[in-house]
Amino acid sequence: MTETRVTADGLRRRRICTACKRRFTTYEKLGAPGLKVQKRDGSVEPFDGDKLFLALQRISAHRNGVRDEDLRRIARDIEATLLDSGRKSVAWSDIARAALSRLENVDPISAQRLAANYTDESGAVRFDGGAKADPNQQLGLPLDDES
Repeated sequence: MTETRVTADGLRRRRICTACKRRFTTYEKLGAPGLKVQKRDGSVEPFDGDKLFLALQRISAHRNGVRDEDLRRIARDIEATLLDSGRKSVAWSDIARAALSRLENVDPISAQRLAANYTDESGAVRFDGGAKADPNQQLGLPLDDES
């Protein structure tokens, strides 16, 4: 016999062992989705909605008009969109594009701060790594190879 109750975190079930007839409790909650993020450096890590929320919070720091509820809603919306797409793996650039488009609707200044992280020398926003820096250049000055 099983007694099931719904809790805030999931389900609580009281069960009886068929071998020893003792009662025990199991707690069941919805597991995290199997969505993986392909990072810039080629590594792969599980998607973390809280990490996305914290990044949005950092970008929107010192902006009085941006509420945490709005940022949390953006992070949840991005996560839901990615899960609904049915993909098991998503590129970091897809997450950045989604965050940028949603953040523009909430606070254009914060969106500009996010876009600045992906702006190349020409002023274009690039999510593909953009133009590679010349290995012989440092801060725009040529390195002295004869030393």
